[in-house]
Amino acid sequence: MAAFESELARCPIFQQMSADECQEVLNLVEHETYPAGEIILREGRSVQILWIIVHGRCEVLKATNDGTEQQLAILDPGAVFGEMSFFHPAPHSASVRSLSKVEVLRLTRENYNALEQTGSKAAHKIAASTAIVLAERLRQMDKWVCEFVERPESVNHREEWREFRSKLYSDWQF
Repeated sequence: MAAFESELARCPIFQQMSADECQEVLNLVEHETYPAGEIILREGRSVQILWIIVHGRCEVLKATNDGTEQQLAILDPGAVFGEMSFFHPAPHSASVRSLSKVEVLRLTRENYNALEQTGSKAAHKIAASTAIVLAERLRQMDKWVCEFVERPESVNHREEWREFRSKLYSDWQF
């Protein structure tokens, strides 16, 4: 853990773990390096891996209807990605591309399951920390979408947004 200690201290997955719990997780992760410009996670594919950025930066990209890509976020060291498909097997909702040489730690779902089966508190802390990350991202997205929809030029989309939010927060039927 000493080699990554300062980087992992920034990662929400490790912040609530003891040194022993961190070591349990580190014994199960794979270390990988990607060159600048490489797609690490591709939208539409589905692999159950949780990535943690140790060094470098990545961008999150979403394909648009016109065939281009829209940058959704920049991820710095300590950031986590792949969490949605990690806990819920489904196609990735966006791609992640390295902006620089990137070093990551990869936790496969199989290794997470093995950790969970041992009764380790680290598995629970990974799930709880990921829920917090997802909740914060959703909170930020709600704020951004509301600001966007309330712009004068977005008047035609306000009712559509209200209907979507109603479905999202009540019956989940789309």
